[in-house]
Amino acid sequence: MIETFSEKDIKGLLLLSQLEKWDYSEADLHTIFSSGDVFGHRNENGDIVSSVAVISYKNQSAFIGMVIVRKDYRKQGLAGQLMKHCLQVLSPEMNAYLIATKEGKHLYQTAGFKTVDYVSKYISSEYTPRAFKVSGFYTRSLKRSDFKGIVKLDEAAFGDNRKLFLKSRIQQAEKAVVLQNEQNKMTGYGLAVRTPSNIVIGPVVAPNAEAAMLVIYELAKNYKEKLRIDLSSHEETLKKLVENHGFQLQNEPPVMAYGVNPLPARQGNLFAIAAQAFG
Repeated sequence: MIETFSEKDIKGLLLLSQLEKWDYSEADLHTIFSSGDVFGHRNENGDIVSSVAVISYKNQSAFIGMVIVRKDYRKQGLAGQLMKHCLQVLSPEMNAYLIATKEGKHLYQTAGFKTVDYVSKYISSEYTPRAFKVSGFYTRSLKRSDFKGIVKLDEAAFGDNRKLFLKSRIQQAEKAVVLQNEQNKMTGYGLAVRTPSNIVIGPVVAPNAEAAMLVIYELAKNYKEKLRIDLSSHEETLKKLVENHGFQLQNEPPVMAYGVNPLPARQGNLFAIAAQAFG
């Protein structure tokens, strides 16, 4: 039977994530619960053996992530049950999106999802900063008073209002920067978040690829550990820039959609996503 989990179940969900070598931290799970719901199965001992997270945003879009089934419970139809449940709990007007693993793609196609885009996953095992400047832009640390402006910028870039998610993710971030132009107008932002395996850079919102690289540089420059960034697959200029800074392309998983619209209306200035569970 599918259960709705709560924050009391974070320990069990983390154990499942670790067993299956997924990269979720306790802070990630608190962020998921702040703006979404988590469902799954338990076995007869009460252990969590499957999970799925549904993050619902304000204007009729939802992201599905954290689709995990414990190895010894696979091929029993649990993942299919979870996907069916997710689509049942969403209102009919809502569009659902997910970023598929190679193993999960067939499951999502069977559930009615269609590929609408790709993300490019880049890793830097040992980042070596190279000074980077962009004429007309500078960065500074994000302040609490910036939050309203960040939500507005993010909504235009992402295509939906993510206020609850952003509030939690900014608290979770180790670094958070704002991009400003010469008129001191806020034109973008970026976050760096620690997970068990990586420092994840994203979201990154900026008016162009060079400005986005400035944000990435400011977030990455003092880290010595492994960095990860998931870029929009058609950002060819930014791909070249991050490759020049030592990032290497790992894979390009598909973005899949279920519902009326292929993707939320976006302005083309969301250069890096937050994480695969959040879009």
